[in-house]
Amino acid sequence: MLRNYSIRLQLLFIGIIILLLLIGTVLWSYYRILDITYERNSEYTTELISTIKQNIAQTVDSVNRIMPNITYNETIQQYLMADNRLKQFELHGQIEPLLVNLQAMKQGIVGIVLLSTAGGGFYNCVNCENYIPFSDIPERAGSHFTGVYRYPFTNPMRSVVYIGAPVYDKRNLVPAGTRIGYAVIVLDAGAIAPQMGTMSDRIAGSFYVLDRHNVVMGAADAAHIGLPIAQVNAPLALRISPAQADPVEYRHNGDKYVVHTEYIGDIGGMAVSVIPVKELFRGLEEVQLLLIGIFGVLSVIMYLFYIAISRNILLPLRSFMTFIYGLRAKGLDNPNRRVALKGYAEISVMAKQFNSLLDEIDDLSGRLIASKTHIFELQLLRKQAELQFLKSQINPHFLYNTLETIKGIAYVKGVPEIREMTDSLACMFRYSIKGQETVMLKEELEIVEAYIRIQQIRFSDRFDVRFEIGEECLSRKVMKMMLQPLVENAVFHGIEPSLHRCKLTVGCMIGADNVMRLWIEDDGVGMNGETLERIRGSLAGKPPLHDTEHPGSRHIGLMNVNNRIKFACGGEYGITAIESAPNSGTRVFLTLPGGGLAHVPGHTG
Repeated sequence: MLRNYSIRLQLLFIGIIILLLLIGTVLWSYYRILDITYERNSEYTTELISTIKQNIAQTVDSVNRIMPNITYNETIQQYLMADNRLKQFELHGQIEPLLVNLQAMKQGIVGIVLLSTAGGGFYNCVNCENYIPFSDIPERAGSHFTGVYRYPFTNPMRSVVYIGAPVYDKRNLVPAGTRIGYAVIVLDAGAIAPQMGTMSDRIAGSFYVLDRHNVVMGAADAAHIGLPIAQVNAPLALRISPAQADPVEYRHNGDKYVVHTEYIGDIGGMAVSVIPVKELFRGLEEVQLLLIGIFGVLSVIMYLFYIAISRNILLPLRSFMTFIYGLRAKGLDNPNRRVALKGYAEISVMAKQFNSLLDEIDDLSGRLIASKTHIFELQLLRKQAELQFLKSQINPHFLYNTLETIKGIAYVKGVPEIREMTDSLACMFRYSIKGQETVMLKEELEIVEAYIRIQQIRFSDRFDVRFEIGEECLSRKVMKMMLQPLVENAVFHGIEPSLHRCKLTVGCMIGADNVMRLWIEDDGVGMNGETLERIRGSLAGKPPLHDTEHPGSRHIGLMNVNNRIKFACGGEYGITAIESAPNSGTRVFLTLPGGGLAHVPGHTG
């Protein structure tokens, strides 16, 4: 497809394709870097969340080891079921060392609270039911993380997590399944995920650990602990859910954020990371500038390459084409015309070879002019010889006048056969000496009729004639003396040797394919297969076979008519078929253009 366009357009097209490929490659590379950065950050974020979960799991494990030592301790159960102050005071001195030791087992434990629901005893608890949500602690639970609250017994007040568990009597002093109190571990919220405050500053975004009420339990910024996440980051609060597993994106104030959320069943809360995409891809501006710089450099190189090709190939070729157009416009009259091209080595070689070709053309032109001059001289001599030959012949007008005289004498003497034959012969002679080469089919048929009248008188009406001519054919132009030789062949080779009365048919029609078809048919003696194949081979241009009967003399009329039609109309026209069989007659078919010879390009009458 490109070969139909100029080299300049092809180079521009290829350049545009390469630029588009470069743009696509640059964009693909840039966005691939973005994807890799996003994927790596997601993986690292997942690892950090996993680390946070492990820290929380360690805290939960420590609490789960401490809590049974409280809830199943017999002294503590006695303390919770004591119904008088003296008994409680005695037991208080026994449980104090135990609880202090247990508190030392986990860093970050602010205190341990005991509340009795059977005897009224309590430990480290003054109106604790007002700030510890005992009602949230489920029955038959282990260590239950209630959430983040403000602890009133520290100065300043600290954000703590209440981890509570119900206490049941293991001595069966009360009905089975009766809760005798609660044990609550007061844990500093910062001890839930202690490493969040020291997370690397290289990680963009914020990380939060939320309790079951969406209150911040752990954060890189300690000031956020104890605040509802809706107060810390309101847009984020609308887009987090414990059931959310895949990262989600949202926009706020024109900035795009990516949120990772993972549910932590041990505390009933979530680990959340929120990363600004802008911060995530910070530093990629240099990569973007580098890619743009590479694209710019490649574009400049391609442009310089195009300039070089244009100067050394396109401009010389354009000059060469201008020179060619000048030759076509002015001809070869200028003997000093030569082309001078500057460019690559191939361009110089092409110019040199073309100039050599022009030198050869000049030489051949001189020889051609000399040859034509000699040919014209020979033709002039030929015309002079023909003129001398014509002068030596009988004057055609004298011969025609003589035939008219014979016709008049036959009329006076009462010999109608001589008069009719002489009239037909004069008509044929007058027709043959007409100067034009083409006639209407109607005129050609009149000469055929004159010839048939002569032959019918000669053979004493031994054959009948039938004309099957379409009206649309009569006005079409055909070659003069085209049908008469074929009719003559039919009479002499088909009808004359026959022993019975024969019929001769001449037909013409124009088909739907706008082709004129003519045929001459007789029911005479026909011909054998060998003769028929020899004629067909001659018409097809095959070398003629040896003819033992009349070597070189038979079927000249067929060959002449066929060659004349093919020369004037083209190879697809002429005698297209011959059909014959012994004692079955012969049929000859001709084809001409449907419009006649007047519509054949280059043919003149």
